[in-house]
Amino acid sequence: MSRIVFKKLGFEGPGFPGFKKKTTKNFVSWCLSGSINFWSGEGILTSDSRLLYSPFIIAKIAVSYYNSHMIKETNLLKLSNIKMKSSRLRSIIVENKKILEKKDFIEILIDKKEVRKEEALKPNKNSHLEKQLRVLKEENVRMVTILDKDYPLNLIDLEDSPPILYCRGKLLGEDSNAVSIVGTRRATQYGRTVARVLGKKLSEMGITIISGMANGIDTQAHLGALEGGGRTLAIMGTGIDLIYPSSNRNLATKIVKHGALITELPPLSRALPFHFPARNRIISGLSKAVVAVEAPFKSGVFSTVRWALQYGRDVYALPGDINRKVAEGTNKLIKNGAIPLTSYKDILENTDLKLKERKKEKDIKKIPDLSENEKIIYKALEVKPKSTDNLAGETGLKPQIIMTAVALLELKGLSREVAGKRFIREEP
Repeated sequence: MSRIVFKKLGFEGPGFPGFKKKTTKNFVSWCLSGSINFWSGEGILTSDSRLLYSPFIIAKIAVSYYNSHMIKETNLLKLSNIKMKSSRLRSIIVENKKILEKKDFIEILIDKKEVRKEEALKPNKNSHLEKQLRVLKEENVRMVTILDKDYPLNLIDLEDSPPILYCRGKLLGEDSNAVSIVGTRRATQYGRTVARVLGKKLSEMGITIISGMANGIDTQAHLGALEGGGRTLAIMGTGIDLIYPSSNRNLATKIVKHGALITELPPLSRALPFHFPARNRIISGLSKAVVAVEAPFKSGVFSTVRWALQYGRDVYALPGDINRKVAEGTNKLIKNGAIPLTSYKDILENTDLKLKERKKEKDIKKIPDLSENEKIIYKALEVKPKSTDNLAGETGLKPQIIMTAVALLELKGLSREVAGKRFIREEP
């Protein structure tokens, strides 16, 4: 029982005199083998005069650690519920890290005049502490602070980065090798396809894909990353318990398994308009480059780009049809100096990224044997969707033959039907 308790809690040592912090595994094995070399009045001595802690003592230590952990989590949640600038919150956490596990932590901050009494008594409207703590437990949510080892590397040196992150899933060191893909919710089929292909290609090269899990471009970027067998992080503009939009619940579940859901907002926080521009700074901060796929003039993409420029990140934009509103914003970005995106290779050549091509079973296989008609149609297909009439005009084949060939290509994973009976090319 004690072994399970220690593994679950991530115990790192009781802090007794003479005890050096060790890993959970080592400490438990030492306890069970009697390899503890400091004196305490409780325990059992082994045959070779080494002290062995009884399961009761181990459980007692574990409970003590658990209680201090819960106090720290509650204090951080209370701080998170108080509306304040990230830089101020960061300063409070860093300067008071030694007293984070004290029950009267907030009262101490009030006495030190680091937090005003009215702030502490009148926090965020959505702050229902017991419900929030329940969310953290039931949803398996971790609170990652600026003090923790797994806090994202790309955010550490940014003055306005969020000092507390709520996370479902895992944060890894390799996530610093990341590119953000963002764009409008009302994307064209072309924009969706580009976002998905881009997410997949970069993911296959060992690059983490970051986006905001919104409809349109964001969703396709995450799906592409998952198809590429890589990692993806979704930065939310709500509390960790509220998947927005709700239609992306299944996608969120997949992201948790292959990356993480991340937000700076405490649980129960709703989707309010001003949350999303603040969220965009995290998207930019986590990335080495930001790619704008499609965006009209009035778009949240511009907020993400502004943060990217402030943080010194590379900015790419997809050139678009000058007659479409969804391309007005991205074309403007290019006019103002963004790097035109003509291929995923543009990002690999211009941005300092570590490349590690993933060996997928699908990549090793050769393209399946194709008939002559299938080869003609496959060659004619592009990322831009084409109708049967388009393909007939380009290839000279009859519509019936085209439909048969496209259906066979789809079965082989080489084409995909999109809205309006149009087809796009899929890479093998």
